[in-house]
Amino acid sequence: MTNSDSGLVTQLANLGKARDYYNAGKLLATQTDEAICKLVEDDLSATAAANTGSNTLTMLIFKSGSTLFERGNGALGDRILGIACGTCVCQICEESGSADEPEGQRWAGISDKLLEVLPLLQPRSVIDIAFRILAELKTSGSLPSAFGNYLPMLLDTLGVIGNVEITAEDLGGLEHGGSVTRTGAELKAYWIDSACSYKWHGQAAARISAGLRETALSTSQIEIVGRRILRQLNAVSELNELPAMVYQLLLLSRHGSKQEIVSGIFSFFENLEQTNGTQALWDIEGTVMLHIGYSIKQDFELGQALETYAREQGDDLTAFSFACLLSLARIHRFSDAVMDILRKLLVSSEHDADVRAAAVWARPYLAKASLDVRQLLKSVAERASFGWEQVTQALVQLCLNTIDYTVARRISYSAAACAQTQILCTDTLQTAYAMHSFVRAEIIDQIMNRVVFQTDAHMHFIGLLQRLVADDIDAVRAHTSRIVDVLESMAVMAPATVSRLLQAAAPLFLDDPQFRASLILVLRKALFARGTDERRAALDGLFALITSTVQVSAAGTFDSQHLAVLLEVLGLLRRSLTQQPEIRTVAYQRLAVLLDQPFALACPPLLNALYGVLAPEFAKFYQHDHSADSPINIQQCINPATSRVTMPIAGFLLCYAKLVTALTDSTSIVSASDSSSSGNAYKSAADSWEDLCTRFARAQIEDYELDPEGEYSLDSPVGVRNNSTARLVIGCVDAAIEYALGRGMDGAMNPAQSIELFSMFSRFSEILCARFVDDKRRRVIGSVCELSQISMRTALRVLAVVLPDRQRLNSPGHPLNCNTDSHNTFVAQTGRAELWAANTQFVRHVFEVALTHVSASRTEALDVETHLVLLLAYIAYSGVLVRCANAEQDPIPANLIARGMRSRSLVMVAAEALAACASVLTARNAVGILPVAVMRPSPAMFASNGPTSPPSLSDSVECMVALVAKVRNAVEQLLSLKPVLLREATSLLGALHSLATYLAHVCFHNPSQHTAAYASLNELARWAYAMIDGEIPGDPPLLKGLVALTICCQPFLQSQPMFASSSIDLSNLGANEEPLAVHQDMDEHELGPMNRLVATTCIASRLLTNDAAGSDDEDNMNDEDEPNLNLYTLRTIPALVTLAVTWLKGELQQMDWVIGQLRKCASAELRLRPDHDDEELHVSIRLERRLCMRLYALTPILMHMLSTQFAGTLSDQSIRIFTDLHRTFALLTRTKLQASELPITESYIECLSQICTTLNQRAFSLVTEKYGRFMADANESKSEKPAKKKQSQLPRSSGGVAKTKMLSRNSVLVSSLIYQMELSEKYVAKLAAKTKTPLAHYLKRSSMHDFRINVADLAEPLATTSHDGYSYDEQPEEIPVPESAAEDSLDEDNQEQSKRPRY
Repeated sequence: MTNSDSGLVTQLANLGKARDYYNAGKLLATQTDEAICKLVEDDLSATAAANTGSNTLTMLIFKSGSTLFERGNGALGDRILGIACGTCVCQICEESGSADEPEGQRWAGISDKLLEVLPLLQPRSVIDIAFRILAELKTSGSLPSAFGNYLPMLLDTLGVIGNVEITAEDLGGLEHGGSVTRTGAELKAYWIDSACSYKWHGQAAARISAGLRETALSTSQIEIVGRRILRQLNAVSELNELPAMVYQLLLLSRHGSKQEIVSGIFSFFENLEQTNGTQALWDIEGTVMLHIGYSIKQDFELGQALETYAREQGDDLTAFSFACLLSLARIHRFSDAVMDILRKLLVSSEHDADVRAAAVWARPYLAKASLDVRQLLKSVAERASFGWEQVTQALVQLCLNTIDYTVARRISYSAAACAQTQILCTDTLQTAYAMHSFVRAEIIDQIMNRVVFQTDAHMHFIGLLQRLVADDIDAVRAHTSRIVDVLESMAVMAPATVSRLLQAAAPLFLDDPQFRASLILVLRKALFARGTDERRAALDGLFALITSTVQVSAAGTFDSQHLAVLLEVLGLLRRSLTQQPEIRTVAYQRLAVLLDQPFALACPPLLNALYGVLAPEFAKFYQHDHSADSPINIQQCINPATSRVTMPIAGFLLCYAKLVTALTDSTSIVSASDSSSSGNAYKSAADSWEDLCTRFARAQIEDYELDPEGEYSLDSPVGVRNNSTARLVIGCVDAAIEYALGRGMDGAMNPAQSIELFSMFSRFSEILCARFVDDKRRRVIGSVCELSQISMRTALRVLAVVLPDRQRLNSPGHPLNCNTDSHNTFVAQTGRAELWAANTQFVRHVFEVALTHVSASRTEALDVETHLVLLLAYIAYSGVLVRCANAEQDPIPANLIARGMRSRSLVMVAAEALAACASVLTARNAVGILPVAVMRPSPAMFASNGPTSPPSLSDSVECMVALVAKVRNAVEQLLSLKPVLLREATSLLGALHSLATYLAHVCFHNPSQHTAAYASLNELARWAYAMIDGEIPGDPPLLKGLVALTICCQPFLQSQPMFASSSIDLSNLGANEEPLAVHQDMDEHELGPMNRLVATTCIASRLLTNDAAGSDDEDNMNDEDEPNLNLYTLRTIPALVTLAVTWLKGELQQMDWVIGQLRKCASAELRLRPDHDDEELHVSIRLERRLCMRLYALTPILMHMLSTQFAGTLSDQSIRIFTDLHRTFALLTRTKLQASELPITESYIECLSQICTTLNQRAFSLVTEKYGRFMADANESKSEKPAKKKQSQLPRSSGGVAKTKMLSRNSVLVSSLIYQMELSEKYVAKLAAKTKTPLAHYLKRSSMHDFRINVADLAEPLATTSHDGYSYDEQPEEIPVPESAAEDSLDEDNQEQSKRPRY
């Protein structure tokens, strides 16, 4: 610094101390620009060297210039301030790149002064400063932190400047040193555009974004800045920098471009997850979600943009976007809407997967599913431990609500999709409960709330609780008080609910003494409550606890503590056996089920305790005196005054029979008794039972004061007494049968005694069933099996020896023969059961009892174990059905096909049992075990705890294929017998249909295993149609079974490689190969059987109605072979038409779904292809062509369905299915309207011509002939109004009512058809106008189009003249196509389009 400069500084310092800023400004005004600039530079440098941060001289210069402005010397003040500001900005820019820059304090004072004097600067100074900062941004890609608050105000000030002349030196963009006049707004826009085009340094990007975001921007500038910040996200090197950048974007979205910013953020994180899916990224995403949630609370329009994004994306959501939606759901304003979107997303994804698998004809042309909800929910649940905690509660609520909605079927999707979604949500809840302790209380509370209010899904949530307890009992222990609170409300819950709830909480009952004490107190209070329902619920709870305690004994961990618990609960049970008959009946039913379990029979404390309870009770009713008519005092069990049952002796005897059978077994006696006196007591009880069985077998109906021809209805006191007595006697005899069967299997009793007891049971049951009728003389008890108490286990033990597996019987090495002793035992039991096997009626009764148990197993109270279901299927196959399949080598035994009065043969029962077992196992997702258990039986399959591990899919398919072949052979053999066994064959077809459904599911969902399954189903389909085409009896049930089987296997008539074809990957269109070419005859080959079946049905209907002429449109069908009128009868044709219509509805619904995929495919393909690519949408066009080909292939079947030879109700079905066809075609046309890039293909024109021309004319003929006069009749009925009001209230005759109903039905049918036809024509007209393609000539309107006219009366005038003087036959009318039709909005059609149930 020179002496002169030093003197100037001294003078300025003295003036500053004196606060004489005006004179200081005057002094500075005498200096040159370079001198002032040097003063500022030297001061800033000295301050930096001293590290004081005071900048005294620079601050003095700022104050001096401001004072000059205030005193009226604006020009001098502007010069001084402009130089000072420019120098400071340059100095800040030069030092911003140094590593030792003090960010927080170095330029704080200067920055404040720059902001303070900014409004005082002249436009030229503002422009110079702004573009100096822009130059720094261009050079270094950074913005000094001192400009964070300064830049927005600087740019706003720049934007309000008027016209300014700009030279080449100012912008560097003009040639030859010229100049141009620009406004401040233009300069601001240029500054922003330039800044967004430069490369930003990663660490400064957030600062630059904040500066631009805080500037007042126009709509276009917001879009520019938003896109630049979105691009900057990809350049961020450190993940920690992402939340700040995203937050700036969210703040920017307050001013506009919300949708684009939201989409950009989600797209960025989607791409980032594919390359860097680490825990660090999840933490960053969690922070970003917090920013998004906070921003939405400040700006609800941002939440609406996020909701719109979710609706538009549909099934293209990623884990991050899904989690952000869950965060949005936590905001009350958006909770319902977002939950509805996500709930439908979960169910629709499962639904789409099922339909995609079934639509094999379209699979090679469909885009790959972009959403895997299982992986999505799993990812969100797991990442909640890494920064996503805020979404966990919303995820839990989503899963809970989805289960509620799917169980109640409040969402119109298939049952299979709802079931899969329930499993998915349950697994997610279990995962969330295990991983996050802060949601455990909420999950338990939600479960308990649904249980206490008995919602539709409460049983499902009890199952979830059972899984949570089994998974981690310690995690549930803290919430046991909530379970006790719910059980306090036992009076409002069903007994089955209480039982399931206590079964779920049983491990806690055994493990937690405090919970056990509270629970027993609640049950004791409920057991002696006033209400009967509450007592029943308490009983179910007691038996659930007893079962859990006894199971511990079977596991080998039974100790003194468990014994004390068992005795305490049994004490409560003992007291319940003294209550009302209804309560004791429930107690004995539950006790019988308990004593039927192997683990209960292996628990000596339980057996001893129960014997002490039941033996004294037995002594009260057992009559030792043989002179008595009955061994049991029946009259003592009936109230003499009311003739009502006071003691459920039948249920008691059944329990006592099971108990004595267990105690008299040699191994049980040794383990159960410690003294010889106990053993003698057990043997005495067995002797009493043998005496009871003997005396019951010799009893006669007169011994009980019953008359075979007496009154057994409940309308009179005598009928009530007879009914009560008969039921008690039948129950006692049935209990004796149960005991005799069990002892007879072990050789302890004569098998003949069981047959004698069964004869007694049959006589009494037949009398009661025949005489117990309602007021319309109809039987109240449909079957004798309804009166039987034989347990499932006893029935299966008997069936295994009366219908033995001959391979097991003849081969000691059979898998079920574990060793030689087991084989010898089985042979001995079979030998002892020869007397039983010879009695067909007895075997059939036992078989039907077992079938009844399985058929009722879907109810909560009669849930049959899976291994028992498998054992029944094995017995039905090995003991009966395999004998029918091998009838060529060994004739079918007569006892298998013999029928009794009003009963079925054993073959029928076996077929129904196999179908029922398949149905039950399908509901349990275990149907894959059935074929292995039947074809490859093993002891593990039928063990009480079930198979240790499910069989592999390949083994299941292999065994199922073999089983299907055997059952098919059995059907052929039954139909080849003389006389033909129609009912048996029909029952077997039902079982065959159940098995084929599983194979079809394998083909659809497991392409790797499709080969063997496809071959079997293809052969089965051909066999079923060949049977229809052959010589079989005209039995409607048989024909319906064959047609249903044909429809089930119909997709497998096409070329096999179609099933192995994969979907198209739209994200890699360049690498896609041409999809599998569609053979021209593929659809014809697949749909040919149904086409020929419908055509033959139409011909048969015409022949049966004696219409030799037929219509001209039906002449093409005359070339078919004349149908077998023994098969196609007036009884079978309606069933065939109904099946065909049902199948067509399924096909059209499937096509509706594919049309929806076409719309998604077109939009996705447009989004993924480059902007410069003008090529056609190849994938979408191929899918649309395939759709049209499939639709065109269905039209011949519709042509036959529109036959005029069908009866009235069948014509109704034809009109309805043709209406559905037009609805599908209208949906396809509307989709082409929305996706304008889809061209008009030849396939579409063929469909249009066939539907809107050929089929429409056929429909006109049908409607004219069948419904042409109904409107005239309706108008006539309306004109005949009664003269008086009283006459209108008189009852109408039955004929008038029938006529009115028919008119109403016809009106709805025809009106719906015409509406859909006109809707299709409307969309075609719009499409023609939009694409400039002539399509109107396919829409020829018939003269019979308006069905309000009585066509019969106006036939002649219509045929001779028209408004133009031409005949309608000569010149058909065409629908005009307005030029403006293409510009009409499609939104108005949303309400016009009729809704159809989802596939």
